[in-house]
Amino acid sequence: MTEPVSGGSRPEYGSQWSDSCESNPNTSDCVKNKRESMKHGTYILDILQNTPKDQRTILLIRHSIRESFAGVPDHLYNTVGITPEGSAVAREFGEAIKEIAPDIQLYLSHTVAKRAEMTARSICEGYSSDNQSRILGCEPEIQSPVVNLEKLVEARNRFGWQELLRRWLEQEISEDVLWDHKKYSDEILRKLLSYPAVRPGDMLVVVAHDITLFPLVFSLFGKPVQAIEFLNGVVISADGNVARIQFKNADLVCETERPIFSDE
Repeated sequence: MTEPVSGGSRPEYGSQWSDSCESNPNTSDCVKNKRESMKHGTYILDILQNTPKDQRTILLIRHSIRESFAGVPDHLYNTVGITPEGSAVAREFGEAIKEIAPDIQLYLSHTVAKRAEMTARSICEGYSSDNQSRILGCEPEIQSPVVNLEKLVEARNRFGWQELLRRWLEQEISEDVLWDHKKYSDEILRKLLSYPAVRPGDMLVVVAHDITLFPLVFSLFGKPVQAIEFLNGVVISADGNVARIQFKNADLVCETERPIFSDE
């Protein structure tokens, strides 16, 4: 398996590659209007309403509304946080989880990016009561699909982001630029489902980026979505043997089952 580059120059999730592209110009006006009218986090919360509360529940979501990348050098993108509105929306999201599942133990994880950490802490603030929520930091670690930043910049400048994304999901981008999307998705699911701290009846919210979710949704459901809304992502409910994975947006409702991954 191709490994991501390491060290201080490694681009983490949601750098400029997809966070800077919020919509597909070919999307219908109807779908665009629906997206704009939906409150951030609504799709995840809709799924949670019918998710068994006695199983392990894992949310892998995009961060909340972020500050602009304008004028920020590429290597400092991880320092970009969320806006005051983004903080408020994330707190409301945490409050909504509390209403749906008031008795769970909530764990929150995030990537190294400031906007992911700020989102996790805001969700925690919204949910927190009686020591029922806990920030785990960057564990389980969600690695970046970016293998080589310079080559990715070259590919983006050559193709544009939407075409680069299409080529990646169609396995037309070399693995020395981006992880193979299927291998990457399998690795993400393995880490999430094998994380030992989350027990039946607990919920783990992992705040990442849309570039984390694009390959996962495509690998699981065969749907090449080109936009992931803030605070949207996948919901995983797992018993001892099977994980039920769901995703929903303005024009898709997807569900599948996978066997639980083992570290053995």
